[in-house]
Formats: sequence, C-alpha cells, structure tokens
Amino acid sequence: MSVITYKCPNCGGHLSFDPETQKSKCDFCDSTFTEAELQAANNQAVHSEDAKTVIEDAGDYTETSESEGTSLLYTCPSCGAEIITDHTTSAMICCYCHNPVVFSKQLEGEFRPSKVIPFKLSRRRAEDDFRSWCKRKKFLPSDFSSPSQLEKMAGLYIPYWLVDCDTSGSLNAEGRNISTWISGDYQYTKTDIYAVHRSADMDFYNIAHDASSKADDQVMDSIGPFNFDDLAPYSSTYLSGFLAEKYDVTKDDVFPEIKSRVEKAVAVTLRESVQGYSTVSVKNTHTQIHRSRFHYTLMPIWMLTYLYKGETYLFAMNGQTGKLYGRLPLDKGKVFRFSILIFFITFIVCFIGGLLI
Repeated sequence: MSVITYKCPNCGGHLSFDPETQKSKCDFCDSTFTEAELQAANNQAVHSEDAKTVIEDAGDYTETSESEGTSLLYTCPSCGAEIITDHTTSAMICCYCHNPVVFSKQLEGEFRPSKVIPFKLSRRRAEDDFRSWCKRKKFLPSDFSSPSQLEKMAGLYIPYWLVDCDTSGSLNAEGRNISTWISGDYQYTKTDIYAVHRSADMDFYNIAHDASSKADDQVMDSIGPFNFDDLAPYSSTYLSGFLAEKYDVTKDDVFPEIKSRVEKAVAVTLRESVQGYSTVSVKNTHTQIHRSRFHYTLMPIWMLTYLYKGETYLFAMNGQTGKLYGRLPLDKGKVFRFSILIFFITFIVCFIGGLLI
C-alpha cells in the first residue's frame, strides 16, 4: 500500500483523528473508533465477501521531475483530482473533496516514526484561541481573523528528533573564602583558596530538535516545550485528517546542536553543585557523551500563514499545550487613524483646560 485512507465501518465516510476524543471520527455519522476497533473491523471485512475494508488502498502516486526537484503526483480516489505535493509530505487532505490520505510509502523504513504526540486541541479550539489572541492586537489588518482567513489554518505534524544521552562530566574550579576583621587600628583580610573538583554521570532524555528544513527554529522554540508524557507509539491513524511532514534534517545535522546543549547543561549542573565559597572561578569543564539514542517523532502544530503587502506572516499554536506564537502584520492606516484620534482628543482636552484656567 502506498497511499491509504480510513473509512467508517458504519457508513463508509471518511475518518479523521479527533483530538477531543482521541479516536478516529467519521465526518458524516460522527461515529468514533479506537485503533484496535478499526483494525478488528478491517480484519473482519478482509475475510468477508460482502463487507468493504475500512483501511483502504487508495492507489499509488508517481514522481514527477521539475526544475526545483522531485514532486509527487497523487490522484484522489474520491474525486479524481490530481494533486501535486513535495517529497517530504507524508499526509494531506484533498483540497477539493477533503478526503484525508496518508502516504504510507513515505513513512517506511528509516522514515517510519517511532513515536508521536497526537493532537490534543481541536481545530475549533485553535480558531477560538486565535480570535481571542487577535482581539488583543489593535492594529492588525481587518481581514486577518476573517472566516476566509481561518479556513487556511492547518493542523500539521512536524518531524522532530528526540535524543537521549548518557554522559559523564567533570569540573575544575578555584573557590575562595574571604573573611575580614578589625583589631585595634588595623583591618585584616584573610583569603582561603581551595581547589574544587566535581564529577558526575548524567542521563538526559527527550532533548528535542525539529527535523524539517521548512520549520522555523525560532517558531518551534517559541511554542515549545511539549509534554512528553503524551508520547504514544506511532500509528498512521493519528495522521488522518491532518498534514504531516517527514524529516529532511538528519541525525548528523542536529547532533552538534544537541551536543552543545548537553555540554552547557552538564556545566551548569556541576557549577550549581559548588556551594559554600565567597567566589568561585571555573577553570575548565569536560563532558563526554558515551551513548546517544535518536527517536524520530511527530509533534502537533496548528499553523496559519498570512500574506500582507508582499510579506508572509505566521501564526502557530502548539497542538498539545496551546502555547501561541505570532509574527504580526501592522495596518499602518489603523495606526495613522488612531494617532489622529489621540491628537484631537489631546487638543480638545488642552483647549478646554485652557479656557477653565
């Protein structure tokens, strides 16, 4: 199977993952199903002559070469529309009939995620939070939160590397205790100097780094962190009804940044363990990573882009925690009108105040 789609066992409608119930939900009859129930229904249908499978082979896609690289040409099994997407897309929704599909071939072998944090916040919640957030921004363009704009909001699974590291670290420092006292006409100062050494073994878990070249690191950092208690074993049912990207930033690409973060964390921890001195001067620290383990993981994000006067602005919301980030356009016309209003109010107040003096 290269492209799969999930169908409702009751009515045959499209199934999408529902963040509120944490189950697959039918878009037509509102039935909900766990992954186990879907698999059982599918197995039963496979052995029945009359029943249709609920995990359907939606056909295949073909690769097309363009000037900017390789693209995928997909024919929607529901409406027949031909949709072109890029080689990093692993799940999408047909823009014509809204049929959700998962490109299973994109998620095989080394590109199969080991873990996923499913969406916890629904589209309705994302739109409500977006509107509330916009109300506090007085100088946004009027159509920034319009219904037509909100239709462009998309739920997207961003690929991440979660890294576990086993490390050992050491610190050498000089500690000083300074004491002063007065005897007679003299003030005395005594400085005791100590050689300080600290060493420890430390294990780090779930150090996160986005694994998509499309993702803006500043945005990803701003809407983090994620709660890793919600990590679940990967299943393609979580992707149905959402967009998803596969990684194109490798382990080797992110390891230098992971190593730097681990070294800083070890140095800070060892330094904080040095207590009881008036001053501490760190001479050197050393960190050795003995073992690292990479877990390919998908993280949920609600995202909305807005084109204003030739520039693209971005709104993003953590699909698990609800943390927001936005780079906002400024309507200079609103700013000008507001400035004129303030000017006239100030002028009138000063004018009336001058008459009363």
